[in-house]
Amino acid sequence: MNYKNVVKEIVSAVGGKENISQATHCVTRLRLTLKEDTYDLAKLENIDGAKGVFYNKGQLQIVFGTGVVERVYEAFITEIEIDNNQIYEDLNKEMTWKDKLTEFFKAFSDIFVALIPAIVGCAMLLGLRSLFITTGLFGLEGSLADNYKWAADTASFLNIIATGLNFLPVFVAYSATKRFGGNPVFGIILGLILVHPDLGNRFEYMQGTIQDAQYWSLFGLSIPQVAFQGGIFPAILTSFFMAKFEKFVTKYTPKMLTFIVVPAVTILVSALSLFLVFGPLGDLVASGIGTIADFLYVKAGVFGAGIFAALLQPLVITGTHHMIGSIEAQLLAQTGFNYIQPLWAVSIIAQGGAAMGMFFLAKKGSKRREISFSSFIPTLVGVSEPAIFAVNLKDSLIPFITGVLGAGIGGAYMKIFDVKALGFGLTGIPGITIVNPPVVIHYIFGCLLSFLLPIVFLFVYNKVKGVAGAEIQTSDSIKEVKAS
Repeated sequence: MNYKNVVKEIVSAVGGKENISQATHCVTRLRLTLKEDTYDLAKLENIDGAKGVFYNKGQLQIVFGTGVVERVYEAFITEIEIDNNQIYEDLNKEMTWKDKLTEFFKAFSDIFVALIPAIVGCAMLLGLRSLFITTGLFGLEGSLADNYKWAADTASFLNIIATGLNFLPVFVAYSATKRFGGNPVFGIILGLILVHPDLGNRFEYMQGTIQDAQYWSLFGLSIPQVAFQGGIFPAILTSFFMAKFEKFVTKYTPKMLTFIVVPAVTILVSALSLFLVFGPLGDLVASGIGTIADFLYVKAGVFGAGIFAALLQPLVITGTHHMIGSIEAQLLAQTGFNYIQPLWAVSIIAQGGAAMGMFFLAKKGSKRREISFSSFIPTLVGVSEPAIFAVNLKDSLIPFITGVLGAGIGGAYMKIFDVKALGFGLTGIPGITIVNPPVVIHYIFGCLLSFLLPIVFLFVYNKVKGVAGAEIQTSDSIKEVKAS
């Protein structure tokens, strides 16, 4: 693929580089903010490598897929001279409440996308460790670690080198501070404060089980000397404040004193805001979101888990799914398990199933068939956008809805068999490495179920009413499926 030519075609299709005010990317999509919402959709859809194009919340988004989008973006900022470190907000544009809400959700994406490689690496190591410490595996009484010293030592070593998940607030504070335009080194300091070993355990304090809790007396207030282990929301909220406060202090500090005054005042005031305001507020936010998730998955049981799984891909379309990662991180910090990861897995692979359903309903050798299959492949590694935008929403809502239904049933299956993960950030085939070992088989069966159901639903619907975009008869498709 010639990335320079791709960029030239994109620029031409959106009315020239003077119509582009901003360019960013996520895991799969090139995101362009246009000054005028005018673009040639047909031309964009025919660009080499493009798997789908849609306009959402003020952004033109072109789906290229993982691995490709990064190279397109690099060529893009080089060709049209967009600063890679530009501030995301257009400061000259008055933002409506919708713009601010969009920016709020986008912030979560920017914060966590940068952390995913580290999170995934640590989660896979913990998944490997679980093979050594899980009772009953390999036909043993107890675990491998209970029976063999080498296994116990290996498990201990893996636990140490996967320590990144224990210090996740440090990474979140670093990434969030950088995202909001502050000095990321100050973010690291804030993160270390969040998990300082001399402070008490936050979970024990919240549950009232901490012994002899110590308090600071500051400004007439009694402040508990407890850390914020797993404090994802306190980290994000305080980082936002710190980034803005740093700019404020810098603006009103004489230049000759900036080097001394700005760091000290920024860290001091931000730390006070953490313990006095944003820490408790973050706990409240986490508690509220946790209550909703707990209601859907625990209180509402199988039905709630199915609804949860069914809603995940509609959230992907709106861009509001990025907040789920913070909930998963909170679950891991509090319980050591993540029940949302299997729900993500079935929701993604179900869209892959819908794409394959459209593959079987397309003519042999057609471009639609080629796009359907190539869009299905990324769902095996946890990427659903190509399947959604290039296939399942291309001509009608039906394929997407069959994927949502398949996800809901798969989510219910995962709940019935209590499938949980030891990390987050991995789904599909790679997700097997972070699933709790005793229930891996149910993770596989749940994903297979969610993959097959949309295909069946599409065949049935196509026979009864016909699916827009289907180009051959259902009977022919069924013969082909059997043959394959």
